[in-house]
Amino acid sequence: MATGPRYKVPMRRRREVRTDYHQRLRLLKSGKPRLVARVSNAHVRAQLVTPGSDGDETHAAASSEELGEYGWDAPTGNLPSAYLTGYLAGARAVDAGLDEAVLDIGLNTATPGNKTFAVQEGAIDAGLDIPHNDDVLADWSRTRGEHIASYAEQLDDPLYSGSFDASELPEHFDDVLATIQEDHE
Repeated sequence: MATGPRYKVPMRRRREVRTDYHQRLRLLKSGKPRLVARVSNAHVRAQLVTPGSDGDETHAAASSEELGEYGWDAPTGNLPSAYLTGYLAGARAVDAGLDEAVLDIGLNTATPGNKTFAVQEGAIDAGLDIPHNDDVLADWSRTRGEHIASYAEQLDDPLYSGSFDASELPEHFDDVLATIQEDHE
């Protein structure tokens, strides 16, 4: 691999495609806690971390898997669950005494309206001060899941037979959001 004096072996986490060290350094120089948002097809995770001498220290965390405790019956990998996960992490961070953060999207692409920015919007609505541009946030109708509900209404019954009726997703979203707000007042 390293076969000459002009070749530099990349750092291990860069080789594993896990860390962008240039971006991490810029975020650490801000001096603010990082809102680390990580999304997959099935789940969403959010953490508020600060750097420490023995590694990053986590002050607040939330996962879309925890939304079931608040009555969430819908799948956990969509835009509404990303917003609720961000709101839950933001509320826990405010309870822990944090009031500001910067968004850390890792190696994800910054596409306007995606789940990563839904996590950020949820944390902002929970009371955290996070610098952002409103153009990257999704419309409130998409955040509530109205696009999912309208698509579910178009499907035939044999094609759509799940345990959760997605046509009722916006109302379900409002109920779960109210439950989280009551729990963190």
